[in-house]
Amino acid sequence: MMPAIRLVQRFGLSGLCLCLFVVVGCSNPAPVAEGRTKPRGRILDNGLPIKVDTSNLPPGDPGLQVTFIKIGGVDAGTEYEATITDSTNGSFELIGTDGKGIPPGEYRVAIVLAPFGSNDLLKGKFSREKSKIHVEVKPNENVVIDIAKYK
Repeated sequence: MMPAIRLVQRFGLSGLCLCLFVVVGCSNPAPVAEGRTKPRGRILDNGLPIKVDTSNLPPGDPGLQVTFIKIGGVDAGTEYEATITDSTNGSFELIGTDGKGIPPGEYRVAIVLAPFGSNDLLKGKFSREKSKIHVEVKPNENVVIDIAKYK
């Protein structure tokens, strides 16, 4: 690989930026650890994306929190916070605390529809303590939760 100075001399600063973009953009995300999975999913309400008002949210706050709580096994009670990828359509992914996925199995799902620290627009119906949402996380399968089924 050419040193950075040669790249700038030969292709200009934009050429260097393009090379860095390609190198960084081509790096692989954290691999899935053996015995784990990295599911993606969506939160729906009556078949439609859950409605999240993003107009007044503070930076970095998706207005939606989704937590998977392991049921059974030696890791029962372990919580995995989903990363909200697009709050306008309820999309999330579960990458785990180390970025290598979560164990497949049964989970109770807690959902809070509110900015961090605000009143839950779902009125706590799907809180960690009250949620009746149970899902099975399977390798290579998406998780779609329609809260209308649990109201």
